Amino acid sequence: MIVQMKRVTLVAHKADEANLLSALQATQSVEVIAEQTEAPDLTALERAEEQVQSLKQALVTLRPFAEKRGFFSAPPEASAAEIGQSLPGGLAISKNLETISRELSTVRGEMEKNDTLISTLRPWEHFPADMQSFQNVRGIKYFTGVIASSDVEKLSAIDEAAEYQLFNEGSMRTCVVACAQEEAKSIANFLKSLAWTDFAFPKMNGTPAEAMTELAERNRALAAQKFELESALSEEAKGASSTIESALDAAIIVRDRTAAAAEIARSSATFQLEGWVPSDKTETVEKAVRSVTDAYYFTVRDAEEGEIPPSYVENNHFVTPFEQVTNLYSRPDPSGIDASPYMAPFYVLLFGLMLSDTGYGIALSVLTAIFIKFKKPGGMSGGFARVLFWGGISTAVWGVLVGTFFGMDFDTLLGTNNMFPLLVDPMSNPIGMLILCFGLGVLHILFGVALKMKLSFSRGDWQTAIFDNLSWILIVCGLILYAVPSAVSAVPAVVGTVGLAAAGLGALMILLFKGREKKNPFSRTISGLGELYQVTGYLSDILSYARLFALGIATGVIASVFNELCKMLMQSPILILKILGIIVACGLLVALHGFNIAINTLGAFVHCARLQYVEFYGKFYETGGRAFRPLGYQTKHVRVKDELSSSLSE
Repeated sequence: MIVQMKRVTLVAHKADEANLLSALQATQSVEVIAEQTEAPDLTALERAEEQVQSLKQALVTLRPFAEKRGFFSAPPEASAAEIGQSLPGGLAISKNLETISRELSTVRGEMEKNDTLISTLRPWEHFPADMQSFQNVRGIKYFTGVIASSDVEKLSAIDEAAEYQLFNEGSMRTCVVACAQEEAKSIANFLKSLAWTDFAFPKMNGTPAEAMTELAERNRALAAQKFELESALSEEAKGASSTIESALDAAIIVRDRTAAAAEIARSSATFQLEGWVPSDKTETVEKAVRSVTDAYYFTVRDAEEGEIPPSYVENNHFVTPFEQVTNLYSRPDPSGIDASPYMAPFYVLLFGLMLSDTGYGIALSVLTAIFIKFKKPGGMSGGFARVLFWGGISTAVWGVLVGTFFGMDFDTLLGTNNMFPLLVDPMSNPIGMLILCFGLGVLHILFGVALKMKLSFSRGDWQTAIFDNLSWILIVCGLILYAVPSAVSAVPAVVGTVGLAAAGLGALMILLFKGREKKNPFSRTISGLGELYQVTGYLSDILSYARLFALGIATGVIASVFNELCKMLMQSPILILKILGIIVACGLLVALHGFNIAINTLGAFVHCARLQYVEFYGKFYETGGRAFRPLGYQTKHVRVKDELSSSLSE
């Protein structure tokens, strides 16, 4: 349900500001509102952000050396004070890692530079002269470059004016051309007409071969230095990951608290904090303030006109995970309805029908239960894991109702005869299954319309509730009742008559009152006729629930095909091949059914969410709320122990 938000004002001495912010952060219940009239001093915030980024970079540096954690390992727990104690040590380690990483980066850069020079000089390995002094011959001009082997013969055209020498083999050949200074211009123009690329020797003394030897020796020394630095980095990294992770969380806590402090208005002696607090948390917040100081001013009031409070919901243990599904769509308007409590049962029901296999449901619930038990996920991942857990239970129940267990029916599996009476067999009675899906769709849609009626009545708008919403319930239910006697001979015709009357009454209500704000009767009637056309929209919405049938059938058919394929592998008349076939078939069954569970669970999750967003939420849900973002502990690696209740009760 949506929790009403209260606007709170806290005024206290500046000397108590830091301790009060820490106490408010521990409540995780106050969203601080910017009240600064002047540009805030962001120096402290920038410094806090630098610490966060430095520790993040340290974690990246440590990643190759970090101990691998098990998939199901849960994050450690610690109090906020214990997490804070790790910050100085973490920053010290981070600084050392930064120094070593910078030196290591420099060494690697030098080695790469030397390797590049060696690669550049290798084609000139047999050049016999000093690379810097060979050109210091008076009256002689030297051209050094690379020429395509196909153009080498063309160099004979300059035999009378110049001399040349080649120094390697291959498609591109290194070459030196020497000529008199007065011929330099014509030779340069000639070389440009060929596939010639000028080459400049690096600023190194000696022949290329000597330079390559020197560079290789430098790299050997750098490699030893690199090994020492990597060893130092590895030694520094031992056991440091947990410290850095805890320090990063501590830095995030400090950064968030500093960001909140930047929003506070101050005078010479006091500060004033404005914020939003859930109505059921105001006493907790004031107790936290009182635990720090008795010299304070604290007021609570409702939101005034023009103020837009954040959207905050609280639900029971079952519904809370489904808030993540709703949030993927949009948060509720603070003055509207929290859809999650109404959506959750339908989501579980429809999710299970889309998979509808007892074996798959048990496997899904067991796997997610193990994940939740040992990993202890929070936030979005924890919410989705719990949604899948309940979806697995629903899948198992639907599997019993339609009679499937890993693609096999129960009687075939157990050798019984009608051990579990089926609600409907989708394989032998697909029409019955389709009718069941459409029936659930009608219930789902009309429940959404009923919620819109409830919202309208709560706002005192009874005309919208009756003429715009009840009318559609009458039309849809009436048309269904009207069609029943034609489809089921045992149903008396009077049911159809009652249904037709209900549909007619609903249509008349829309025709006469849809445009009730208009004074012109003709214009009002036109509005009503336009609204009646929406019956096609309701029909389209109901037909959308055919996806329940399609996905449920697909899951079962694919599973049964996998079973048949593996069964064929186990039917060889030769014993050794039969044993081998059984082994292969067992492995394939696990892999194929695992794939089928994964891909169809994803499909069920997405399509079930789509039914909620379009067909259900479209009837009543009012979006536009913004997330409630209280000052709290947004840690990533260490879970903060909840010590607030005990500390406030002392």
